[in-house]
Amino acid sequence: MHSGDGGSCAMTLSGFIRIADLILIRVLDWLIIAIAGLLLILLNYAVFSRFVLNASVSWGEELPAHILAALTFIGAAYLTRTNEHLGFDGFLVLLPDLVQRIVLVINLLLMTAFSACLAYYGWITVMSFGWTRQLISLDIPVVLFRGVMPVAGVIMAVVCVGRLIGLLAGRLTPNDFIPKSDG
Repeated sequence: MHSGDGGSCAMTLSGFIRIADLILIRVLDWLIIAIAGLLLILLNYAVFSRFVLNASVSWGEELPAHILAALTFIGAAYLTRTNEHLGFDGFLVLLPDLVQRIVLVINLLLMTAFSACLAYYGWITVMSFGWTRQLISLDIPVVLFRGVMPVAGVIMAVVCVGRLIGLLAGRLTPNDFIPKSDG
């Protein structure tokens, strides 16, 4: 093996991570748009059916509630990836660079721990329902909605660990953690 192969391997890995990240953000973008659109259509139909047709649909409350819960977890993963979740960036930028890095490391460790718990306990919840439990109003497995919890937890944990490694390796700076919409 040549000494130059390590740099080539690192560049290939870096390129792979960049492509995987672009795919992740695109998939999350479209998933959120699709689910929010579906939710809008279902809620409007349920209201129209109830107040105009005077015939309520059986799933008018249950299905949208489960879809909204799934959308919440997917949205949390998306906001973690885009770094637009609730934060105190205005306060952080006032601190010296070293203190910013320490605060960010602590924040990323806490977010990783939370995400790991979400993934772990979400998985336990999903397994407790199994594929046999259905929504009351429709024959749709509850696991389709609850399964979003562990998936979102894993995505969030991977993003946080990647950022933590980038921050500790010096590839990311505190300014990289400021949401683009704030800059």
